[in-house]
Amino acid sequence: MVRTVLDDRELSKALYGSSHMHAVGVAIDSTDTDEFSAPELASTTGLAGSSVHVLISRLIRIGVIERAGGLPGERTLLYRKTKPDVLRTLAHISDPIS
Repeated sequence: MVRTVLDDRELSKALYGSSHMHAVGVAIDSTDTDEFSAPELASTTGLAGSSVHVLISRLIRIGVIERAGGLPGERTLLYRKTKPDVLRTLAHISDPIS
């Protein structure tokens, strides 16, 4: 499960207009590869798949991720980071300033 700041939902709502966008951004940034699936993000964040899909669609529209195909023999779509530096910034926006 992704651990973010205590008031993550408030931070996320204030910055992105969505209570869960920050958690999804952190989850995407923390993937080991550039490709990931919605079920992986749902598992990592503890969010419902439907919530994750809505946020993925928003991230696709702004161009920070894209569809990358699917898993052979499955209906699961894969997504790819297109702007990992932007995702990293979103994920670490709540880090303390040192």
